[in-house]
Amino acid sequence: MKLLEHPNVKASALWIKENTIAINVLAGVFFLLTFFAGIFWIAGREIEPVAFVLSICASSLFGLPHLAEFIQPSRKPIKNMTHDELLEFVKHSDAEADWKGITNNWVSEVFLREDPRLRFRAKYTDEGIQNDDYNDDWANKHPNPKATGYWYDLYYDGNLIDRFILVAVDDARANLPPPDWRSGKIHMMAYKVAKIHDTLKTVDEYLARSGLEIDKNT
Repeated sequence: MKLLEHPNVKASALWIKENTIAINVLAGVFFLLTFFAGIFWIAGREIEPVAFVLSICASSLFGLPHLAEFIQPSRKPIKNMTHDELLEFVKHSDAEADWKGITNNWVSEVFLREDPRLRFRAKYTDEGIQNDDYNDDWANKHPNPKATGYWYDLYYDGNLIDRFILVAVDDARANLPPPDWRSGKIHMMAYKVAKIHDTLKTVDEYLARSGLEIDKNT
């Protein structure tokens, strides 16, 4: 079953789902060829191996959409998702397996392996700073109390989908999502954004240090 979770396998399943009509047409062509090959076989022509191969091709092609639905049940290609569906997809994605990115001192770009047009972008210059002196007990209780908020923008094909805040704490040793001001807990979506950008693998440790909890009902 681990093979079915491989990103390339899931991407192939989505491609099949997106091209189901074309695959069924091709399967129909092989079925007709199998039919005619069967007629020639009955008529005495020695084409049994050809008929067998054609029938296998037709059956395999007809079965591909069903296999793809098994691997990716009820999944649309990213490009066909609505705004809300994109956000739900990000929230339930695998932070390590589904995303890949590059980061330097000025900018961070993290993109979806399946469709790189879906990507997060953050700028560590003045333009990307949400709050240069972020003040809150949870953010300033670390050995280095200085904290800075940055905007993390989610785009698809250059169009802004949503924007989030991650706070660099303890000399940027972790980028943490701020809690909701009403509940005092972190929304699951904000937590997932932090995990997607958790290159140092310190988010969970610093959430515990900060005394922050995740609202698993969001």
